[in-house]
Amino acid sequence: MCGISLIYHNAGSTPDPAIIARMNLALQHRGPDAHDVLCRGAVGLGHTRLSIVDIAGGAQPMLTPGGQWAMVFNGEIYNYRELRAELEQQGVTFNTRSDTEVVLHLVQREGVNAPQRLRGMFAYVAHDLSTDTVIIARDRLGIKPLFYHFDGTTLVAGSECKAIFASGLVEPKLDRNSIRNYFTYQFAIAPYTTFEGVRELPPGHQLVIGKGGAPCIAQYWNLEFPRDGEYESLDENFWTQKFADALEEAAATHTIGDVPIGSYLSGGIDSSAMAWLLTRSYPDPLQTFSIHFTNPSMDEAPIYREIAKHLHVANTEITMDDDRPEGYLNDLERCIYHLEQPQRMAVDIPHFLLSDLVQKNNYKVVYTGDGADEILGGYDCFRQDMMRIWGNAIADPVQRRAHYMSEYTKDFSRDFVQLLLELHAPQRQQATLEKFGCYPVWFDFWNVTADHLPGLFSKSFEQATHDNSQMQSLIADMKPHLDGRHRLNQSLYIETKTRLPGWILWKSDRLSMAHSVEARVPFMDHPLVELAARVPPDLKLNGMNEKYILKKIAQPHLPQHPYEFKKRAFYTPIREWFFTEAHREGMDRYLSTAALEDCGMFVPARVHSLYKQLLAIPAPRDGNEYYRVMKLEWVLMSVLTVQILHAQFVRKQAACFSGLPHTVAAPPQSGSGLFKRLFGA
Repeated sequence: MCGISLIYHNAGSTPDPAIIARMNLALQHRGPDAHDVLCRGAVGLGHTRLSIVDIAGGAQPMLTPGGQWAMVFNGEIYNYRELRAELEQQGVTFNTRSDTEVVLHLVQREGVNAPQRLRGMFAYVAHDLSTDTVIIARDRLGIKPLFYHFDGTTLVAGSECKAIFASGLVEPKLDRNSIRNYFTYQFAIAPYTTFEGVRELPPGHQLVIGKGGAPCIAQYWNLEFPRDGEYESLDENFWTQKFADALEEAAATHTIGDVPIGSYLSGGIDSSAMAWLLTRSYPDPLQTFSIHFTNPSMDEAPIYREIAKHLHVANTEITMDDDRPEGYLNDLERCIYHLEQPQRMAVDIPHFLLSDLVQKNNYKVVYTGDGADEILGGYDCFRQDMMRIWGNAIADPVQRRAHYMSEYTKDFSRDFVQLLLELHAPQRQQATLEKFGCYPVWFDFWNVTADHLPGLFSKSFEQATHDNSQMQSLIADMKPHLDGRHRLNQSLYIETKTRLPGWILWKSDRLSMAHSVEARVPFMDHPLVELAARVPPDLKLNGMNEKYILKKIAQPHLPQHPYEFKKRAFYTPIREWFFTEAHREGMDRYLSTAALEDCGMFVPARVHSLYKQLLAIPAPRDGNEYYRVMKLEWVLMSVLTVQILHAQFVRKQAACFSGLPHTVAAPPQSGSGLFKRLFGA
């Protein structure tokens, strides 16, 4: 696992190696074991290496004999041994045992057809010196990142946006349309990113550029769901066996490498299934890593400890304490620096610190359960969509309301059920169906904080984002693939184009690689993902029982679970960690009037009003009061993390601009602190 960098001058001049070296430095956390630069023709290539496969012989940039082709590669190819054997039969002689050399020779022979042969997670840059042509490819699901900027003459690309900015060739600016989208969707709309002019290469795509040309981007893979009535079989046993076999193979193939493998373990079915499967396929004793909360409402320690005991695996845990003396602001700043995107929740911090624990225990590779919810319908929103369907069967509006407020408030707060009732009204449903071509299960979630957003954004921000059409463009591309599909599969397809690569896998890569740890995600093995797409919907979401087929396979091998492995949302405190009087100095750094005006996106008075509301609310006594607190927390957390991004990147206080250890200096301040202005303290 590595960091890769590229500069390509389409006029033919050779890039400055010192610039590539600066880009490498910005990505050093992704590959602390080695780094190198290659500049030739119109191309400069940079690589930072985390040595996992062929530790002694896999140095990059890597060249073919004679030097015609060069490559920098980030990822793991799980079928590289099979591909190597095939290439050897064709007369290829290998000088290393690395998967990178296999990919290099495959691209030399098959060019843009090479990615379709690869099984794994990857992003690579290949350069053909004879034509000065560059091919860039990214894996099917977007497990590994790749970003680029093109100004008409120069293409700058890297594993993270910070490498692009470290080149000094691109001025960092926040993309206002993307920022606005984060407040609704929780992700940017690909290929757009947090930053103006910086694009991500979409999953399943590759980019080709040659002398005097512009980037040509083409898709080589797309996930397709069967139309209703076109399933191979409806027999439960047929699919259970096929899925069990594919799941076991995915877990087993991911064990490649020359370093020990650990696994994350929570109280959920996804990570528990991965730990169980590793005990079957991994020859060495398994080490698992978990998060223990001192806050009992969020702690799963009794459950994952019992699972570890049942599986006979060692377990090491990190403790998250609400009363931690130093607080969590510094950790949040570090998370945002690595994530390069706003966040509405604080769930990144435990995962960030857990990766640090993995690294300190001398592990470079860790399995995760990420992706299972996205291919098998595992979230509350999928169950909420079943509530919508059942509610649609009640024609009388009075009876329908009574049904919602009596039946659905058993599982959700009254305020949220009221929101669902309004969004599920026939006319509003129809408008949503016409806009998206289906009713996305996340649509209700996208509207949770809508009532707090009026008046939040500055006039200039509102004007700049008034004609934001990024989502509409994506919808137009998705609609042909939604037609005739089951409603669950329609939403799962949307997942693969939005939240899965834009948030779930994004975080999985960034929070682990921040500590030089490679996260492997067997649920994202593309044969398994393609199989899951073909599984009949009621074997994924069976009534209100999510991930039905996975539970059927894994649950018999795990201990009895107090919640029968029902999905529990992973939350962490927000108010307790950030928005208290004890944390006022840190908040003033970003939420003072001067800091907000410097960023220019928010109305300070409105931010301070929401802040004051949050601090004045007593500790929630029930789910409805918690829901009201949560909405305020999410809006303020989004504002806070945008402000942090502005300070780090626009004001260039981040490490990638100086090469120094990461520090965040205070933005402009004005007079007394925020808490003094709000409360006279």
